Amino acid sequence: MPQSFSATILSSLRRRFEGEDPGKDWALTIEKVRILYSNLWQPVYAGILGSVLLVSIMWEVVAPAVLISWLVAIIAISLIRLRLASLFLQSDASSQAQLKWIFGFAFTVFVAGCVWGTAGVLMFAPERPEYVAALAIILSGVAAGCVTMISAIWWIVLLFILPIALPLQWMFVTSAVPTHTMMGIIMTVFLGLLIVTSRRLGLIIHDNLSLRVSMAAREATIYHQAYYDALTDLPNRRMFIERLETLRDDEKYASGLLLFMDLDRFKLINDTLGHAAGDDLLIQVARRLEGCLREGDMAARLSGDEFVLLALTNTPTAKALDDWSEAYMQEIQDALSGAYRLDNHWIDVTPSIGYTCFQACDCRHDELLKEADLAMYQAKMGGRAQRRRYQPWMLEEAKKQARFRAPTDDSTS
Repeated sequence: MPQSFSATILSSLRRRFEGEDPGKDWALTIEKVRILYSNLWQPVYAGILGSVLLVSIMWEVVAPAVLISWLVAIIAISLIRLRLASLFLQSDASSQAQLKWIFGFAFTVFVAGCVWGTAGVLMFAPERPEYVAALAIILSGVAAGCVTMISAIWWIVLLFILPIALPLQWMFVTSAVPTHTMMGIIMTVFLGLLIVTSRRLGLIIHDNLSLRVSMAAREATIYHQAYYDALTDLPNRRMFIERLETLRDDEKYASGLLLFMDLDRFKLINDTLGHAAGDDLLIQVARRLEGCLREGDMAARLSGDEFVLLALTNTPTAKALDDWSEAYMQEIQDALSGAYRLDNHWIDVTPSIGYTCFQACDCRHDELLKEADLAMYQAKMGGRAQRRRYQPWMLEEAKKQARFRAPTDDSTS
């Protein structure tokens, strides 16, 4: 049984656990299909070995041309099944969720069962009971060996066992030989027990997968609550800082920028239209901000109307980084400025943006946030809808404006 779930299933576990997605049973079915394809090589190779053994045993009593043709058919369907498994395992998670994979697996299992079943007719030698017994034993063994591997979806077991068993059972019934009748009864009981066992095994697999899905859903919910903002569903401060801490080890990008912004007149909107309208505005801003993201970027909500954005690039020179960052900031400002529909009103909202550029190899997340925050403060000082890039003088200016008063000691000695 695989140790990890596909990406698509994990991404929707939280919704299923919270009862928002009725497709939990289908998700379990897809995971069962992954189990079937992941373990397919074992029954296929065992079947090829069994077919070679059967042909070698029957070589003296069955025409070689018949045996070779049957063996070629077994190998052909086995290769088709292995190829299908390879295509499935190489496909992405969304493709693996398509119905064609389960139907493809079921169809090839049925065809393999039919090819094995023809052996019960082509190799049945009524005058040689020892060969008939060997034929029954090998076919029963093939059925038993495969059942343990395909019981994840129980009805597929029937598609394999019945085509194997029914032709040989028919030969037993029509031969009118008491020994053959006894063999048929024994084989029927054995295969019946196999079907019952496979059903129980399928239920065990289902229960185990259900438990794993529930546990993973709880973990996904806890993770989402810890790392995402409850209102906007953007990453929160914790996730954003953890992403910043990995920049030095990220060899994919050499440089980037950090944006810090808040919304002009947000308090006025909250006070006049109400907190519900303010929340709606934050959600709309988050969606517009997400629409500007490129590969490797991250936007987050820190608190209130404060948002941050991390954008990464591989621009080769400082001049190229300046041009790229200025163009990106203009795109962000254009996307966030303009009218928002709030409580049946169209409200013009603008952001104040501060940003700083950096080289990934020598950046510190606390300094980057401080620099972008100082630049945003300077943008606010310049009026609405302004943006500023951090300059070293901004830190000195902030220190001058700060008023530190040392505590006085009124105690007497």
